[in-house]
Formats: sequence, C-alpha cells, structure tokens
Amino acid sequence: MKKLILAALFAVMPLCISAQQDTIPLATDTLQLAKAHITEKSPSERWYKPYVAPAALVSFGLIANATYINKYVQQQAYRYSGGHKLRFEDYIQYAPIAEVFLFSNLGVKAKHSLRERLLVSATAYAIMGILVNATKYSTKVRRPDGSAYNSFPSGHTATAFTGIEILWQEYKDENLWIGISGYAIAATVGIMRLHNNRHWLGDVCVGAGIGILSAKLAYMTLPYTSKWLFGKKTTSDKAAMLYPMISQEGRGVGLTLIL
Repeated sequence: MKKLILAALFAVMPLCISAQQDTIPLATDTLQLAKAHITEKSPSERWYKPYVAPAALVSFGLIANATYINKYVQQQAYRYSGGHKLRFEDYIQYAPIAEVFLFSNLGVKAKHSLRERLLVSATAYAIMGILVNATKYSTKVRRPDGSAYNSFPSGHTATAFTGIEILWQEYKDENLWIGISGYAIAATVGIMRLHNNRHWLGDVCVGAGIGILSAKLAYMTLPYTSKWLFGKKTTSDKAAMLYPMISQEGRGVGLTLIL
C-alpha cells in the first residue's frame, strides 16, 4: 500500500511542477498588464495638463484681487522703488517673440516651420489681445498710480508670456536654456510693472496666465488653421525678423521677411 501511495506521489509531482512553471509566466504577464494599466492614462485624464499653469496663475491673480495681497505687495514695491520708474519693460516685452525667429536664423532648429511659427504667433497674439482688452474695458480696475481704469489684467505681461510660451514650445527640445532665459525676461516685465506702480500683483499674474493660455490655444488650433491657410504641410527655409516699433503715435511690432 505504501509503495502504491509513493508511486502516486511521484506521478503527480511532475504535473505540479509543470503547472507552477506555466503559472509563473502567466503571473508575470498579469503583473505587467497591471503596471501598464496603472501607468497608462486615458486622453480624458491628460487633456487638462497643459492648462494647469495658466489656470493656477489666473486663480492666484483673482485671489490677490479679492484680498489684501494686492495692496500689501503694491506698498512694498512702492517702498522699494521710491516712486522712481524704469520703463525698459516697454521694449523687452517683445524680446521673447523676436527670439522665436532670431534663434532659427542663428542655426538653432525650431520645432515648426517659418510659416507655422508666423501663424501660431499671429493666432496667439490675436487671442491674447481679445482676452486682455475685453477684460480691461469690462472690469475697469483703477491702476495703482491712479492714472487710468484699465489696470486688470497687465497687457505688457500678457504680451511677454505669450512670446515666451511660443519660444519654449519651439526650442525646448533643442536647448532648454533658451526657454529659461525667455522666462527670466518675461518675469522681469511683470516685476517692472509692479516696480513702476502701473499694476497690481493680480493684474500681472492674470496677464501671465492669459499669455500662456493664448499660446497653448494657438498651438492646439494650429493643425486646423495651417490646413485652412496653407493646405498641405510645408516647410520653409526663409528668414524672418520680428522687432519692436516705437513712435510718438504708439508702439507695435514690425516684421521683416526675406523671401
């Protein structure tokens, strides 16, 4: 009887070992599928990520406007400046968008062709201009220096951050420092608006958020606007230079194309 039981055990053992060997790959596959399920995100979970930064800036700006933060920061900025104004932000607000075209002429590869960069820039600044001016002349917030009732949001800051977001999108894969330097310029514009007592902190934060949002919306619509204007996607080696124009009549941006 004992011999019979031992024989049965020896007969079953290979089957158990074989079953365990078959189970190991199955368990491994199951674990890999579980990891893939955890790490893989559906499009509905990712669509909002590009808009987190502008939403945070706009939200903080609105909070600053509704609380004592605006007044406190304005008092500290005025105490530091002593009422002395430095107006170079009138010029450097255009530096980021000028760099979008300048660096490609210097040999740094941009993400998009010249035509596409021109189109996305025009779209972004059109969106930004509509949002800024519609908000300015509907809210009619008084400037800190009392000079006008169109303080909210900061148009200078929105202009600078629209340009820097385009600069970042075009060159971040080629040279990270190009984007970082551009953000430093854009931040300087916002700081100088506070220093010169021309804007509240909330104006600057919302202006920055609008600028970034405008550029992101321009890139989101680029496949459609590009197809509508140019048809099939094309590339171009033509050169362009964007530069600020300042006169007694006003300020603007000039564009030179080398065809």
